[in-house]
Amino acid sequence: MLDTTLFNTEEILRLLTLEQTGEDRFRGQSHFMGSPNVFGGQVLGQSLYAASVTVEGRRPHSLHSLFILPGNHRLPIEYEVERVRDGGTFSTRRVVAIQEGRRIFVMSASFQTEEEGLSHQKTAPGHADPEQLKSNLQTWKERAANTARPYQPVPVDFRADHAGDIFGGNQGATTKQVWTKAPIALPDQPLTHEALFAYVSDYGLLWTSLQPHGVVMGDKRLQIASLDHTIWFHRPFRMDEWLLFAMESPNASGGRGLCMAYVYNRAGDLVATVAQEGLIRLRQKKD
Repeated sequence: MLDTTLFNTEEILRLLTLEQTGEDRFRGQSHFMGSPNVFGGQVLGQSLYAASVTVEGRRPHSLHSLFILPGNHRLPIEYEVERVRDGGTFSTRRVVAIQEGRRIFVMSASFQTEEEGLSHQKTAPGHADPEQLKSNLQTWKERAANTARPYQPVPVDFRADHAGDIFGGNQGATTKQVWTKAPIALPDQPLTHEALFAYVSDYGLLWTSLQPHGVVMGDKRLQIASLDHTIWFHRPFRMDEWLLFAMESPNASGGRGLCMAYVYNRAGDLVATVAQEGLIRLRQKKD
């Protein structure tokens, strides 16, 4: 049984539940992730929460976001929602995240009334049983102890379907597979699962673009940052049930890496697709 100190699920769920400060205005707090900058997944999850509570009877089917400036984890983040359009079937929202008067992040999200339609999907790849895989969390905690850097608990379990972990494993390949699941039962409220999914979707995805080049986390030459992030929600899912992130990096060029994740439940249903491009700059050593 996993050590419960490896997780901070309830803390993150509280973090993703914003305080409403005015009409379509919200405030969110941040937490320390080992860096002075705010974790990108936190801003994604909080922005989706802010947009979602201004929409009734419709679930998000896509979000498209840009990371503009790094956020300071010591300061709250203000979220302003613009109700762009409410149509017969779709609603559109725009969210701006602000710190100290500066825009650090913008997101457009679209919501749809549930309906039936044509259906097909990309077939799930072959994969291992997540229950038979080792959790990455204990490895991360041991690594932190060896480097005198405190371990930062995470809201979900991660289990990589390859040697290594979600940040440094599968060297030389352009693909990797990672299972994830919250360790506790979550409320039935869909927004809880969608906001937590957005938060988790920023874990380790961009590192897939480094694998073919043998670059790993901790490389002192590396400058890495998310530039944009898109999620398409296809089918209902739960974050307290195993989800497989089948990741791939189709391209790296110009100091940027492009990564995709096709996300499946254990039945093989494609529940979401994630795309992210980020800065993966290798600084030259100074003489």
